[in-house]
Amino acid sequence: MFRLNNSNFKGRKDINIFSVYTTLNPFLFYKIACMNIVYYIALISILALSCNNKNDYIQEVYVNELIDLSMEPYNKLIIPGSSILIDDIGIEGIIIYHGIGNHYKVYDRNCSYEPSLTCARIDSLDDIPLAYCSCCPSVFEISNSGSPMKPPALLPLKEYSWILENNMLRIFN
Repeated sequence: MFRLNNSNFKGRKDINIFSVYTTLNPFLFYKIACMNIVYYIALISILALSCNNKNDYIQEVYVNELIDLSMEPYNKLIIPGSSILIDDIGIEGIIIYHGIGNHYKVYDRNCSYEPSLTCARIDSLDDIPLAYCSCCPSVFEISNSGSPMKPPALLPLKEYSWILENNMLRIFN
């Protein structure tokens, strides 16, 4: 066994216990180096896994529909302030709101908060006019811009363009 005495390191001020021990045991140096590499790999892996895209946007779909406002159930839209929910148009269906005069608002029923969830759909309206998501507690006003009135949604509902000609409402994007 090697004995350490002061005569081996006399006059050297740069010597510390770590350098003495690694000089005597070179495998300790490699062990510490490997531990550092493992530590950095683990740190980079954790950081890489924690970085994900949390943005969840409403998809783009082609919409070009013609709705006859004199037919059931769309004839409710003749009265200003009324609104209806329609399935099978857009992503999750559409909301049509009849504003003042001949002004309409048309929105997709897909909730803007986590829209990729299957339950992220506007399923109820009221007379204020507000639209309610069935999946989260978000509430949207539909008379002006589809803006969220209650969180967690931060973005408005997706709005579609429209043209009214002879009681026919064309909805498109």
